[in-house]
Amino acid sequence: KQYASTINALAGAGILSPLPRSTHLGVIGVDSKNYPVPTLEQVLDLFIKNKSLVDEKYPQGFDSLQLTPLAAPLTVLFDLLKASLIRHAAAGKIYQSRRTASEPLTPLRVNQEKQVWTWDVLLQAVVSAELVYFPLEYSPDHHGLTKIQAIKNKRICAFPGWSVGLVESFPILPSQGQGQILSGRQQLEIGSSPNEYLHTLQSGHYHGETGKTLEDFVTGFLTRLENTNEVSHDVFDNNGLWCLAHYHKISYAHLVPTANWFRSLGRLRLGMHRTNNKKCTKSFGASTVVRLVAWRSQENKII
Repeated sequence: KQYASTINALAGAGILSPLPRSTHLGVIGVDSKNYPVPTLEQVLDLFIKNKSLVDEKYPQGFDSLQLTPLAAPLTVLFDLLKASLIRHAAAGKIYQSRRTASEPLTPLRVNQEKQVWTWDVLLQAVVSAELVYFPLEYSPDHHGLTKIQAIKNKRICAFPGWSVGLVESFPILPSQGQGQILSGRQQLEIGSSPNEYLHTLQSGHYHGETGKTLEDFVTGFLTRLENTNEVSHDVFDNNGLWCLAHYHKISYAHLVPTANWFRSLGRLRLGMHRTNNKKCTKSFGASTVVRLVAWRSQENKII
């Protein structure tokens, strides 16, 4: 059911479309290649092959499937965000995030002039391919990947160009002191810096998790908008998101992207803040993805 719902949402948001000279749905990658979306049979087989990881992380709250087209150009995904917001606003079907489906729906205003604001420094890093993916630390010695390297890495994309993962289903991140401990794992809470979150993710109970990329954010935002007509990561709910799986260095700072809905302005904001920034981003937090990997051979090689 989750696979069908996900595919319908991705298609409804315009992420999935018929591929040229193909009978498959998918995305055209940043390298202009075709990347068909994994089939249900492929996804089920991947879950079987990652059974031990799934059995560990599911009781910890990772209960929702996410298919992320990591190969898709971010500029294209940003345009799809804008188009989807305009479409939902025109239909009068766009609402604030709710913690539970029993809460009443509250309509939102969408800015008619600018639905998605992107900081020019972030946009330049995306266009120039200087945005680092999956850094081990936020420094020039980040040991991270380029986007092209990430989409070819089978520890990240079990299928070409596609990350298949599990995410937590709660719509609003836990406030400080409100995170639960599930099967030994403490839920990440609002209010830490990227450096602090990255250090936490390198401890034992966060095995198999990575921070989210901007592609993960866009996919999650559009999927929720299609399925519930609700926005995600409203900073007025203390629910902004650090995209921990990125890093960018400029002359005066080490930066990690942020993504949030800004209710008073009626738009999405895609920006960046310093990796040690805690005070100015007390309304931001982190969530993660358990990415399923391609099967291991008897020689313990990723295949």
